[in-house]
Amino acid sequence: MTGRRPPGPVGKGGDAAVAGTAGEAGGALSLEEVMSAVERCVQLSELRPGVWAGANVVLPGYRRLFGGQLLAQAIGAAAVAPPGAGGKVVRSVHLVFTAEGRPELPVEWSVEAVHDGRTFATRSVTARQGERVLAAGVVSLHTPDSGPGVLSHSAVPPAVRSAADLPAIPQLGAMALELRCELGDGGGEGAHDADAGADGVPVLDGLAVGPPELAVWMRAHRAPRLGAGGPPAVGAQLAGQQLLAYSSDLTMMVAAMRPHDGIGFGSPNLLASAVTSHTVSFHQGFAIEDWLLFAQSSPVAAGGRAYIRGDWFTEAGAVVASCAQEVLIRVAPPQGGTP
Repeated sequence: MTGRRPPGPVGKGGDAAVAGTAGEAGGALSLEEVMSAVERCVQLSELRPGVWAGANVVLPGYRRLFGGQLLAQAIGAAAVAPPGAGGKVVRSVHLVFTAEGRPELPVEWSVEAVHDGRTFATRSVTARQGERVLAAGVVSLHTPDSGPGVLSHSAVPPAVRSAADLPAIPQLGAMALELRCELGDGGGEGAHDADAGADGVPVLDGLAVGPPELAVWMRAHRAPRLGAGGPPAVGAQLAGQQLLAYSSDLTMMVAAMRPHDGIGFGSPNLLASAVTSHTVSFHQGFAIEDWLLFAQSSPVAAGGRAYIRGDWFTEAGAVVASCAQEVLIRVAPPQGGTP
């Protein structure tokens, strides 16, 4: 599992993602540095038949691999591994995290073609560092149906302010996309900014008590660079999916912590946190350089685990992707309680 505290403004301490530099004076990387590092990490090279590898995204002060890197690389491994997807696009990725990754060691991806049909394909993917399995999962690919006989509907996005009306979260840690956030009771008049620090800048640490919800606008500050091979449109779609999957691992745990007073990143009451499984489903095309609203909620926490789900909406209100995450959260017992 990826034992983690989200880096930067989402928390203190954390995972590590090296295709990046150390940042100015050893501090946080810029948006451009992180985005470029993610783009390089998904340029996989074949080591031997069925085994691929890419660079790590190393984050200053972050001693573990960031789970978002593995999600992005899993998509890339499934898309490029032979016998090839035959023009199909990635529709979903599901990973179970089994061990923490070390940023100084290379990650090797084993890819197996489980199924290749006319419109569907399935890839089994496994990430390893030496004999240690970091993550295992399945990637589904599909040729989208089209025409008048295709069902279409989309949920209504939450009522939150537009990205233009919200303050930007400062670039720290693992952020590859520009983020602007709103915390509240589902939007409308009760909505409010993320808990602000001493300088008035929004902080996403889970310590602002409220409903188990979080709405974050996100976009790339430029169009993604495309990898070699394939039509440009397919390359742009794949690059957008990889950046969105990478960024999906940044904020979801915050929604699960919000209902619990004194529980958040940097709190002494938080003993351990880790992502145990993560799923991203892509429904229709989108441009990663356009604003997308990531509406997240945590319907349940029980037995040491919390479950968080979310949808990405375009500014026009269409759902383009969805996400689900299961996390381990261990906290100190109440004072005077039994461990």
